[in-house]
Amino acid sequence: MKKNKTLKILVSGYIGFNNFGDEAIFKALRLHLKKYGCVVSALSASSTYDVQTYDYKSPLAILKAILACDVLISGGGSLLQNKTSNKSLLYYLGIIFLAKLFSKKVIIFAQGIEPVEGETYQDLLKYILKQCDFISVRDKKSYDLLRSWSIKSTLVSDPIYSLLETIEPEKEKKGLVVQLRKIKDMNNNFASDLAKVVAKYYKKVKVVSFQKEYDDEICKEFMQKFKELGGNAEYLYNASPERIIDTINSAQYVISMRLHGLMVSNALKNQTFAVSYDEKIQTIIKEMNLQNINIYSYSFEELDKKLQEFFTKTHSIYQYRPFVWNDIDRALIQRRN
Repeated sequence: MKKNKTLKILVSGYIGFNNFGDEAIFKALRLHLKKYGCVVSALSASSTYDVQTYDYKSPLAILKAILACDVLISGGGSLLQNKTSNKSLLYYLGIIFLAKLFSKKVIIFAQGIEPVEGETYQDLLKYILKQCDFISVRDKKSYDLLRSWSIKSTLVSDPIYSLLETIEPEKEKKGLVVQLRKIKDMNNNFASDLAKVVAKYYKKVKVVSFQKEYDDEICKEFMQKFKELGGNAEYLYNASPERIIDTINSAQYVISMRLHGLMVSNALKNQTFAVSYDEKIQTIIKEMNLQNINIYSYSFEELDKKLQEFFTKTHSIYQYRPFVWNDIDRALIQRRN
């Protein structure tokens, strides 16, 4: 992207909720945009950023933010889905619709597009996406889905890799990082079972919460059981993306349930074990050929056997695709001109 006249960009995403993946992606995006002199603002639940923020819940603030921008960037992450709720899908689609209503350029940024439930919602998603000026998706499944809908998109890797490209993997990696989250209908014994197996190999671990609201309960369950077995766990929560990345980088082994935990661990050349709970985790397990277990169908014996192999054998590291900004930059340049 060439430096030229100032471009005002509004970012709409899951921003300000202390979710590691979304916060890291937002940081990567705003660092890149500000590098080229863009004025960046965001619809956010928090004002603790180095850019102007608008209250994501306030209709008046949303309208003001859209009127003030030249370009709306929606993403990254998996915003356009109703697995979470119909309300969430309608919110993000509504932001895009409002931006187009006021003739703003709209860029879909590195999103994972999932099939939505309900024909009406699916038709609405298709209609809104066809109004967008540029669409980039972070996985081939999303790319193929949009192509089946006759919607053009560009396939990119996850933006978190942009944030990692200047970080050197630690040479002297030591210890284990465990990252857990609570999942509906999961085996209630999982935290205890995991602690029993981990305690065979480690007396001290680091436990990382990526979003305290969702991770705290199961992290504490694991730590309590681990403590009963004579272990000591250091708990990291509400931490900045930088601190979480540094913590993962220092470890030799990482057990993670979250997508970006797996991505960061692998990119920093750790031995990485995945706990699968949904399709996107299963997809990255296959892509990276990760050691793994399914949280819904495992047995204690299987967990014990797989972690024994994980801790005692060295596994190959997947060579990830770096994030490339070229197509997104070109889309922004067209707006400048």
